[in-house]
Amino acid sequence: MKAVVAVPSVCDFYFTPSRASAIGAEAVKRVLQDHDIDARILNFPTFAAPAAKLPVPPELGHLQSFIIPKEGGPISGFSTYRRFGPDAAECARQLLAEKPDIIFISCFAWAYAAQCIELATAIKTLSLETSVAAGGAGVTVNPDYFSSQKSIDYVLPGTAEEVLPSFLGTGRQPVDGGPALKIPDFIAVETGISTKKNVRFFSAMLTRGCPKACRFCANHLVHGRRFRKAPLDAVRKEIGLIPQDRNVSINFEDDNLTFDFDYFLEVIKVIKERFPDAQFTAENGLDYNFLDGNKVRELIRLGFRAFNLSMASHSSSLLSNENRSADTGRLEAVIHKAADSGIPVTAYFICGLEGDSVESTLDNLLYLHSLPVLSGISMFYPVPGLPGFPPDFLSSRPPQLCAGSSAYPWTNSLSTEQLLTAFRLSRLSNLLKTVDNLIPAASGRSTAGKKAAALVSRTINTRKLHTLSAGDIIVVPRQDANLVSGFLSALSLD
Repeated sequence: MKAVVAVPSVCDFYFTPSRASAIGAEAVKRVLQDHDIDARILNFPTFAAPAAKLPVPPELGHLQSFIIPKEGGPISGFSTYRRFGPDAAECARQLLAEKPDIIFISCFAWAYAAQCIELATAIKTLSLETSVAAGGAGVTVNPDYFSSQKSIDYVLPGTAEEVLPSFLGTGRQPVDGGPALKIPDFIAVETGISTKKNVRFFSAMLTRGCPKACRFCANHLVHGRRFRKAPLDAVRKEIGLIPQDRNVSINFEDDNLTFDFDYFLEVIKVIKERFPDAQFTAENGLDYNFLDGNKVRELIRLGFRAFNLSMASHSSSLLSNENRSADTGRLEAVIHKAADSGIPVTAYFICGLEGDSVESTLDNLLYLHSLPVLSGISMFYPVPGLPGFPPDFLSSRPPQLCAGSSAYPWTNSLSTEQLLTAFRLSRLSNLLKTVDNLIPAASGRSTAGKKAAALVSRTINTRKLHTLSAGDIIVVPRQDANLVSGFLSALSLD
């Protein structure tokens, strides 16, 4: 049997290399190969062609009036909708050129279900006899939605290590592909090479499962609630396969990377046995509740070069509603320890949670602005199975709305205008920290520096957000005045 694992092209306002790592697709390929099946991956979002500009789809029509043509610069919002990878017909042609018996489509997020189905349809248009199976996180949270698609022969919810052996053994669709409970493999996927820095970049995953019960998080829907770790021998074996011709930089995608901190230190030490100068990041965010100053110092010593922290919210009442704990003293200690060591820190909060408000949003923005940290904002979006969002409810709505970039008012706590204003204010907060004392702009500044200073000055003087469009400074046409005035007034900027 010959198989191809396909990661469909992605349609969105942005896409980053770490999101294109295709760790799930790699897991599928390995299970197939373990069963003596010839398999390879076509990860279409990584294909080199420039991302194609697309019209904003009708499903995202609520964003149309917020889009500023030719917008750019440090306070910009989303401006261009794109397809990252070839169109579905071209993807289908390339897949079928491999002459596979079966194509496994990896839908790594519910928000991209439409592209998964579009690819399956394109495959069947060209070849009815080729079997198509769909799996991945997007399928796992709502398998019935994919089962209703005529272009998909097999729907495989759950993780590859748990579901595929049964599927391959019976040749039939599993009755219940629930979340995996077995000990996970350690998977590291190369995402790029820097010849200048002599570094290989990897995305990796060590653990599965989350015992916490945060209402806004879907981790448990895919990986279960029991925390599981890859054996150190598996880590050693995987790292041993990486050539030693360059240094490595590894981005861990785990949601609970420091849940067992001693285990994580052992993993880093195993990696550094082979790559003494290895560097590490965790772009998916670290839970600061599992860290303290000493642990941060140890991570820096072992090669961490940036910290992304998941704050969720500064509001204790909001966090309580979301079953999330908070400890601002611990958060601040972690931030200051990293900042004092010269390590950049970004702290993320979620905007648009149930019960959110202009006041709580301003509190998040101003709290992070007061700390030596960059402000990161994640606009809330649901996936099927989260409290208040059952699969049948979301099945009747476009999956594209379940992307952070859609700024859709899912909880009605904040409007789209307020969500996007908060997004811009978060970027303004970061800009203010980088252009500190640039008002008035110094003559020795670069053109970009002078433009940034002028942008900040115009915003402060008019109490209205400004941005760059085709290089010109303009007023953001739709913005929430209460959020903007509240933020600038609290900073006492004149």
